[in-house]
This record gives sequence, C-alpha cells and structure tokens, in this order.
Amino acid sequence: MIPEEIRNRTILVTPLNWGLGHATRSYPIIKRLISNNNRVILASDGGSLLWLKNEFKDLTIHSLPELKMKYSKSRGAMGGIILKLPHFLKSIKRDFKAIARIIEKENIDLIISDNRYGAYSSGIHSIIITHQLRINHPLGKMLNLPFKNLIEKFDEVWVPDFDNNELSGDLSKPYEKFSIPVIFIGPQSRFGEAKGIKKEFKYLSIVSGPEPHKSQLNQAIEAHFKKLDTECAMVLGNARDVEFVKKDKLAIWSNPSTSELESLIDKSEVVICRSGYSSIMDMHIKQKRVLLIPTPGQPEQIYLAKHHDKSGLFTGVFTKKDFLDFVN
Repeated sequence: MIPEEIRNRTILVTPLNWGLGHATRSYPIIKRLISNNNRVILASDGGSLLWLKNEFKDLTIHSLPELKMKYSKSRGAMGGIILKLPHFLKSIKRDFKAIARIIEKENIDLIISDNRYGAYSSGIHSIIITHQLRINHPLGKMLNLPFKNLIEKFDEVWVPDFDNNELSGDLSKPYEKFSIPVIFIGPQSRFGEAKGIKKEFKYLSIVSGPEPHKSQLNQAIEAHFKKLDTECAMVLGNARDVEFVKKDKLAIWSNPSTSELESLIDKSEVVICRSGYSSIMDMHIKQKRVLLIPTPGQPEQIYLAKHHDKSGLFTGVFTKKDFLDFVN
C-alpha cells in the first residue's frame, strides 16, 4: 500500500528520536493520513516528541522509552551503535512492549514506524519507513543480515525516494533482496515548492545533530557570518528555546515553527545544512542552492554529501577551506 490508499483506519505513527529528521519527514504522511479520514495516534520520545506535540496539538500523543545512543568519538555514529549494541537491542524490546500497550489502549489497526525497529506487532500490519536498506559502514556486509532481519519483522518498507534512488543513492540498494515488499513513496518533506519569493538573506545556516558537533559548527559559522557585509540568518535547532536575536546583519532563531522555517528558507539564496537525508529531501523540494556539511564520523552523511557533490545537485564541504572558498 501507499499513504494515499489508506483510509478509515486507526493508525499509530512512531518516528525515531535521532535529531528531528524522522519526525519532520513523517509530517506530510501524518497530514495525508488525517485528510483521508484516518484516526492518527503519535508516539515518540525526547526532542521529536516535543516537536510533534507542538505541530499536532489536536492529536493523541504517547511517550515512548528514550533511546540514549551517543556517537563514539573515534568511531562515529555507527561505531557508537556497535559499541552499545546490547543497549540498542534492549531499547527495541522496550519499544515493542510500549507499542503493545498503546495498541491495546487505542485499538490500533495499522502501525507506521519511521526507523523505530521495535515499533511493530505480529498481529497488526506494520510498515517501516527508511531510506537505508544497507548499512554504509566498513563492516556493513557483516552487519547486513541482522539489520535485514530487524526490517523483515515488519510487513513492508516505505522508502522516501524516487524508484531510481536519486536522493538516497546506494543507501536504498540492499545487498540482498528483502522478503517483504519495498515500496518507493517519493521524497517526503513538510515544505512545498517556493517560486518568485524575494530574497532577504544571502546565507541561511540550519545546523542540527549531536553535540558537541552542532554547537562547534554553529559557533564557527556565526563568527564567519559576522565578518560578511551581507544579511545572513541562522537556525540553531535548540528544541526547547524559542528565542530570536538580531546582531547587526545576522538574524538568529533558536527554534522557529515550521511555517517560520519555510519562510526563512524561501527568503534565502543559499542554505547551509548537514547532509542528513531529511534535509536533502527538504532542499530538493525547495530547489535551493545548498552547501552540505556532513557530521564528522557519520558515514551516511559523508556518503550523501559526496554523492550529491558528484551528481551536481548540491555542493559538499569536507574541510574548513572548502567552506571558506564557498562562503565569501
């Protein structure tokens, strides 16, 4: 099935809380499900839970156990997962038990999980949303079988990309064929196309992701923007703050609403952001000139930045010199 075909159901949608990308890319699916006369229940944790509560004030939203995974300083994101594999597997079991309670309480008859591997039920049709059908890591092939087994606990996979893998590249090309249907549902973004909007800012930076990388990059960008004789804007991605500050020609938002953020993107000539997949889908929809800066130690983001730099869709930046050569 595809989102447009689902009607008159009671659906549980559960985005992963690893940055806000999983929640934001679920936004258009949630809106579509609501418009098709479905009763939609949401569940997540941490920053994603707060974001969903702010965006969908009229929906029932449940709290799930928090997944506290950290990046390994020397091995990056996937290294952190490998080192904490017992904790990761335990979190899947906690999710599974929490989902069972929500199913019973809300009479759920369909589950849509964005990368929460424990958000499924053997007695209810369960769908997982992911653009990653293979692990992009030197140990990827060795880890492929257990990863594949986790996905195949669901009844089908929705891949938020075109069926030619344009945006996700090799990430959505599995090493081995899955035993469940894999359906490409097209890129998913909470934003719409922008045409003919007057530009107010030369550069807009939107930096998300784990600490300390987020704060370090924000500080470096802010210092450079202050040297430029042009209007610039920054979004810091602090989920609990709603502050706005104007420093000469630099405008800084802590946590703009979806409509405010979309307006900022539309009014900016160039967007600087991480090469997370949700950001790539957003910028593709907006048809923006984009500078992609991958999070250090995250193989997926490094791959996507290189992939799109090579394709010419966006520009990838991998050194301080690359950044300074671009932003002047």
